[in-house]
Amino acid sequence: MQCEELLAALNDYVDGELDLSICEPYRDHLQNCNPCQIVIDNIRQTIKLYKAEQQYALPAALHERLSRALREQWKGKQDADRPLIEQAKAGNFTAMESLLLKYERQVYGIGRRILQQHQDAEEVTQQTFLSVLEHLDEFREEAQFRTWLLRIATNHALSLLRKRTLRTGVSLDHDHSSDGYEGTPHPEFIAAWRETPEELASRRETRQHVDQALAALDEKYRTVFVLRDIEDCSTRETAEILGISVESVKVRLLRARLMLRERLTRLFGDESTQVAPHRH
Repeated sequence: MQCEELLAALNDYVDGELDLSICEPYRDHLQNCNPCQIVIDNIRQTIKLYKAEQQYALPAALHERLSRALREQWKGKQDADRPLIEQAKAGNFTAMESLLLKYERQVYGIGRRILQQHQDAEEVTQQTFLSVLEHLDEFREEAQFRTWLLRIATNHALSLLRKRTLRTGVSLDHDHSSDGYEGTPHPEFIAAWRETPEELASRRETRQHVDQALAALDEKYRTVFVLRDIEDCSTRETAEILGISVESVKVRLLRARLMLRERLTRLFGDESTQVAPHRH
């Protein structure tokens, strides 16, 4: 097996989605290719670091404001609305409120990571929940409620991001590459990390580095990484939320992981373990 073959299936290998029989050649390759093994370890550490950092503190005032807004929006709604659970279908607002507020932290986190601003994340969260109530009767339960909700949240976040960049005159079109494996970034700084993701996440200054690394990604890569690796959406669910193909999700995720790995390894890598880069 060549390094290029490993790179082509790196997402599935890291996620453990390859059959054991298929994994054997990868394991053989990694035993004899130290740079590839370090790169894969770096990627897994990168994902673990963001998962360890994933909990943003939801402002208490936002929670109260959401609850009031949901109650106000619910007034006058008829039994014809189609919520997901039987109590809400019968017009039980408490059940509907519980369902929505169950996801408030996740919706806020998506807005916070895509937009990098607390106030924008609050706006995304509130607009998402009001949109759910307004369009609840349009939900036909053909997709999971979570997928439908996160699609609305992601669309609100991306819409606000585009409006913000238009005001500042900054273009979002930094990366013009297609969703193909051609031009995939190759690892240049390859070294083992000095500390574990859990140890790094426990340090206050790590948050700024992690946020800056994520903010440096182009929108399409950042959004896929947030949904797939931080919010634990499946590859197919991420594709449904963004309205793109599963293959495009895999390509964008690979690029995002490699770019984040490069930046974070330069910050947290142990130079004494650095190995020379090689062409994948």
